[in-house]
Amino acid sequence: MSGIYFHIPFCKQLCHYCAFHKSISLQAKERMLACLKKELDDRKAYLEGKNIESIYFGGGTPSVYSPEEIQSLILEIERHFIINDDAEITLEANPDDLTHDYLKDLKKTSVNRLSVGIQSFHDEDLILMNRRHSGQQAYDAIKRAQDYGFNNISVDQIYGVPGLTLKKWEENLKKVFELNIQHISSYHLMYDPNTVFTHKLKKGIIKEVDEEVSLAQYKLLISESKKHGFKHYEISNFSKLGLESKHNSSYWQQKMYLGLGPSAHSYNINRREWNISDNLKYMNAIEKGEEYSEYEELSFNDKFNDYVLTSLRTMWGLDLEVVKSEFGEQYHRNCLEKADKFIESDDVRIENGHIILTDKGVFISNDVMSDFFFIED
Repeated sequence: MSGIYFHIPFCKQLCHYCAFHKSISLQAKERMLACLKKELDDRKAYLEGKNIESIYFGGGTPSVYSPEEIQSLILEIERHFIINDDAEITLEANPDDLTHDYLKDLKKTSVNRLSVGIQSFHDEDLILMNRRHSGQQAYDAIKRAQDYGFNNISVDQIYGVPGLTLKKWEENLKKVFELNIQHISSYHLMYDPNTVFTHKLKKGIIKEVDEEVSLAQYKLLISESKKHGFKHYEISNFSKLGLESKHNSSYWQQKMYLGLGPSAHSYNINRREWNISDNLKYMNAIEKGEEYSEYEELSFNDKFNDYVLTSLRTMWGLDLEVVKSEFGEQYHRNCLEKADKFIESDDVRIENGHIILTDKGVFISNDVMSDFFFIED
């Protein structure tokens, strides 16, 4: 089973925290659509013989494309692959794009899951982030999507934002749970290079939230999600039972996936590939049949460390039998030895042959995972 990801590199407005590749010029939309289809045709052998269990339209803002244009990409996949009957097909969307007309037409497509970028229900936070919707618009968009029959909806929320108090964060979570959605992706604000927020931080215009406040917000997220019937199945992701994101889970479970579009990444177990992060260069190369991607061959050690990094992020944890059978006794012994000190500090537990982060260990997950890495002398 495999997944296909489309990176749609267009936005109507730039969010001040976002470091993903995108452009606010929509002039090349039609040309880009043709290039995405051509790349799919050119690279169909990458997943040859594999059924498709997930399709994900990310970005950028995929909802800048009409439902008909999105469906044309899905039909293009059907020309080359078998899409499972229960495949998860997700469209990322901004709340203000989810109008009655858009949702009515979208319901006629194969899209069966929405990922809606809410980020906050507080207008002052949305203005600071340069979002192009209000808190009320976000709330109404979810309700409207439900009215049109979308019953697998994920929302994005950001915590650790300057000025976001614990009380305001609690109010955001309360709104989310009121909406009766199925999935939450919640991320701490990152000050990535070349973003407006990082520029403002360096200039002293904004100030980072204290670590204690960020930690309290994350703890509240975990406790409230659990209280409302969500499983904390990955460090930043929470879902109702059986409604974990199939597509994102494929990354964490190390399944093959094909990424299409500028900046998109692909993975086939043995190597990782990534397309150039430049719309014009990407389109020119696609049209001329020239090279537009780079790759990294993964060593045996790389594959083990990747397995550690992806598996320990999840509630399923690191499978010791997989380590022994796929990587050998030395790596298996390394995991058991490293686990000892974290079991003693109550940061991991071993359950049914799996090393799993405890609720306490989640807060130092990066330290735990890096300690399990196998570093050759």
